Amino acid sequence: MATRDQWRPAWWKEDKHESAWSRVKDALRRDWDQTKKDLHIGGHELNQDVRDTVKQAAGKQAIPPIDRANPPKVIGDWDEAELPLGYGYGARREFGQDHSSWDDDIETKLRGDWEDPRNEGRKDWDDVKGIVKRGWETGG
Repeated sequence: MATRDQWRPAWWKEDKHESAWSRVKDALRRDWDQTKKDLHIGGHELNQDVRDTVKQAAGKQAIPPIDRANPPKVIGDWDEAELPLGYGYGARREFGQDHSSWDDDIETKLRGDWEDPRNEGRKDWDDVKGIVKRGWETGG
């Protein structure tokens, strides 16, 4: 009797399916472990979100060993931080009269502007949100 690791359907082709599955499997394993942690049913904190899983499965991001978290998503130098800081600062000066503090409404608005598809080449919102918020807090 074949184990679950050995069983493959008749249509499964080693050269067509196995190498791709090996890469995707490791990304999904990390995703599953993070999901269990997020649901408080086990797992480990791997700093893994769906964007990491998709990039890893596509071979666009390295997959760390299962016992190591993804590197933190930080912006390390001024050249990377200036744009999101300035964006938050300017947004507070523009919208602060209607939003006395950072809230879900202003975050949704700023995220929408930041993620506008016409504006390519920026860091993901989740990677800069804290920096934009810091700029917002400075602009008041």
